[in-house]
Amino acid sequence: MKKFYTITKLALLLPFCFAAIVATGQESLTIVGDDLTLNPDTVYEVSAVYTDSTGNAVDNAKIKWNTEPGYLGKVDKDGFLITNHPGEGYLIAKYKELRDSVMLKVNGVVKNDDNEDDEDEDMDDEYPKIKIVPDHIKVELNDSVELRAFYIDSSETKIDTTFAWMVKPGNLGASINPETGIFYSADTTGKGLIIATLGELSDTAKITVYESKAKKEKKEKQEQIENNRGKQLSINPGDQMVYTGHDPIQYSAVYKTNGQKHQDAEFLWSVSDTSVASINDAGLLTLTGTTGLTLIHAEYSNFKASVELLVVDSMVDMNVNTISIRRVLPDGQELKAKTIKEGESYKIGGLPYPLNILNAGMLHFPFGCIDEDVEIFMFIPEEYAEHNDSSTEVTFTDDVITGVKFSVKPLGSDTIVEPYYFNIPVNLSMVFKHELLDSLGVSPEDLDVFFADNTGFEEVDGHVAVDTVRNKIYANIIHFSTIVVKQGDAKTSAESIQPLPENALKIYPNPFTSSATVEFMIDKSADIQIVIYNLFGQEVQMLTNRAYEEGIHRIKWNGNDNNGATATSGVYLCRFSKNGQVEHVNKIVLNR
Repeated sequence: MKKFYTITKLALLLPFCFAAIVATGQESLTIVGDDLTLNPDTVYEVSAVYTDSTGNAVDNAKIKWNTEPGYLGKVDKDGFLITNHPGEGYLIAKYKELRDSVMLKVNGVVKNDDNEDDEDEDMDDEYPKIKIVPDHIKVELNDSVELRAFYIDSSETKIDTTFAWMVKPGNLGASINPETGIFYSADTTGKGLIIATLGELSDTAKITVYESKAKKEKKEKQEQIENNRGKQLSINPGDQMVYTGHDPIQYSAVYKTNGQKHQDAEFLWSVSDTSVASINDAGLLTLTGTTGLTLIHAEYSNFKASVELLVVDSMVDMNVNTISIRRVLPDGQELKAKTIKEGESYKIGGLPYPLNILNAGMLHFPFGCIDEDVEIFMFIPEEYAEHNDSSTEVTFTDDVITGVKFSVKPLGSDTIVEPYYFNIPVNLSMVFKHELLDSLGVSPEDLDVFFADNTGFEEVDGHVAVDTVRNKIYANIIHFSTIVVKQGDAKTSAESIQPLPENALKIYPNPFTSSATVEFMIDKSADIQIVIYNLFGQEVQMLTNRAYEEGIHRIKWNGNDNNGATATSGVYLCRFSKNGQVEHVNKIVLNR
């Protein structure tokens, strides 16, 4: 590869840069040099100056570089730009929240990715005009990209200004904030146009939203994990909403392995909230007359499945109010509002990074929950979350697993009411990451939902339900403010062992590194079997299988399998059976 090096005359440019920075009295980041036009396979030294609020240049600032689009080239760790494919775009420098960019053109024939005939570009030579750079943007699902446009006057001078932006079709992503020029893609792949407008002038750029092979494989792997966790067991009917006074509902379940149905499977039925409904051993569910959401659980062997049942009362308030829900991005950009009515549910989905942490959640507003039309603004709670432009993950703090902040404004008012109380609790479901819980050593059953403020955490109610199959947690919310999911106060440890009730099972420490104690108590002599399984239902080690007298007993598992080999780090299931009946299945985490 033929290379040549261009050394920027930094000394000539620095006085100008410093004078501009000192005049502002603010932090600043400035790329040294003008717009670039280079040949492919060129190596060019890049440089930028970061000046703090006192006007002093910081020599050791770790500035991040990238090109947009990425195929134009890349900047290595030594600060050299290596150009690649022909095209037009820009070179971006980032430091903390600051960024600067210059135009970057790599000479040569640009490949037409769409296999379409472009319009005659000679028509674009009329001035003044608007130019979007680059003219073809590619962005991954739920990711973001910075756009830039210029106004070019009659003397062909490029002028930076603010434009109105539009995305067509709108389902490809969020509208673009004119101040930042950042486009947030949605969760739909496809092609469309991005339009920049200034007065009567406009320009268009092609947009392609794609899903990378790595992200697709990750999604498929996660789906496979979910299937192995419990989707061999299914319940019919599925999720549904009914009114109070509905006739009893007959539920049925099917368990299959390798596509074959188990004809003799006997299922254990239960509901998460007995104040809403009850269910007998045959799966017949009867409503109590109370509104709310409950989960219908079916268990067989080590597998568990669940469906949602939402019971509502349509006669509470015939004056139906409207709810306008608007998502707000961390940069303050407000996404397009969606309006629903009392009695309807709002499925959280299609949120771009970093709000995609909330995707797959649900809000149900029962009839009579409000007395007025309201606007609801939905945020990630910044007090408990950390995120940055270079990451696609949101990290929560203070042991918070996930969270969301709701601000409510009555329609026609300029005042946010916080907290905003409901006449009837709103039903909320939020998603948690199973892998995160495993790494933290937190059992899903220990999760709880809290109202959060600067004084601490307050439990939302006594009817929180955790669905370990769908990785969701459900709660009835009496008011909107900041709501978080975190581990409850009750924790099991080797230092705080409480007396066991009869037929109970405890495991400690959990997680463990070398050995864990499995403790159980029986009120009379019985045949006890304790087996360790992996998440695929395969036996790892039989800890015991014999008769025990009444009292408390303890057995250790040293993390080995039946052959004496060391088990790998991960999550396992400890199944406790008494006289042939499964009494408990507890999770146990091994961290080598």
